[in-house]
Amino acid sequence: MEPNAFDGVAGVALLLLMPTSVVFVAAALRRLAVPRWSWALYLLGVAGVLVLLHFAGHTRYEVDDDTQVWWDFGQFVGLGLGRIGVGVNAVVATAWILSRPRRADEVLPRRETRLVAASYLTTAIAAALPATWWAAGLGIVPLPIELAVVTVGVGFLTVALWLRRTRVTRADQAVQVPEFLWPLDAGIAIALVGLLAVGPLITGSGLPDGSLGRAPEAATTTEPSVTPDPDWPGPVPTTTTTLGGDAIEAGTRSLLEDTIRWAGPLDDLSSPTPAAAAPPQVELVAERCDGGGRRWTGSLVLPTVRPQDLAPRVQRGWDAAGYAAVDRAMGTDLVMPLREDAAVERMRLGGGLDGVHVDVESFCADT
Repeated sequence: MEPNAFDGVAGVALLLLMPTSVVFVAAALRRLAVPRWSWALYLLGVAGVLVLLHFAGHTRYEVDDDTQVWWDFGQFVGLGLGRIGVGVNAVVATAWILSRPRRADEVLPRRETRLVAASYLTTAIAAALPATWWAAGLGIVPLPIELAVVTVGVGFLTVALWLRRTRVTRADQAVQVPEFLWPLDAGIAIALVGLLAVGPLITGSGLPDGSLGRAPEAATTTEPSVTPDPDWPGPVPTTTTTLGGDAIEAGTRSLLEDTIRWAGPLDDLSSPTPAAAAPPQVELVAERCDGGGRRWTGSLVLPTVRPQDLAPRVQRGWDAAGYAAVDRAMGTDLVMPLREDAAVERMRLGGGLDGVHVDVESFCADT
């Protein structure tokens, strides 16, 4: 996962979702009408969670990239403030419950009560799961797992509300204390927490990977031997190479492999839900040059739902490797080398419905 995206998702999980989870646990205990002395156990359990989070504060995720020195700022600020939120929410929820008269809520039948409590507890798990996954050293929880937990919680609440609607319509049981906000407040709260828990995970899961989106160290380029054209203010490519046949083939293959790395995460466009796609295989085709010799060509299709983000990452990598865009036609960039030890003579970067297209053609090598 890209480090900055990792930091953002972890920060949301620790700062917002983690304190919210204790509120949903309190809501479940309220609906179950547990004895008042049970709230002491609730506070004791929250204290234990705070101790565990204190030890989780020593968790570190190494990223080998000196250019992203602040990438882990959000998650550790979120951990510090999130722990405060956990304690404050637990104390406030307990004080509010104990200060209210008993049976101050609408008394639901046993089946509905259990469904509502199960919905609250499942939502609490969904809110705490990303922070727990992070604290365990696993990084960001996968989207299918979080989505499944949220769906179960929404399902419990939906069934409970359907039963309540049927009961109220038939007037089988009088409502002792009408609550004009419930169950509207419960539905809105669970929906917001579900979106907040699931939405950020679209950016990815797992541990941070410093290689995603990284460009190589800036290449040392040599001045092109061609005299610049005053009518063309852009970079002037070189038309020859000093490399031999084996080096040209290896360099062409290496550039395609680096292109996949620079592109970053790819998307499975055939999946109905966001899913990662496996990187394409690099294959070179040997071709005969018109003037004699041999060259190698290769093509890549990089599937993505955001080609406007992926293509610039690839272009930055090529720029740092000693290449530059020299022309554009029909939405396709023509990229050529600026150094005489380059293996690839020309590259094309364009797009289509299936993602970003890359085509490379090496220099001709004498055989």
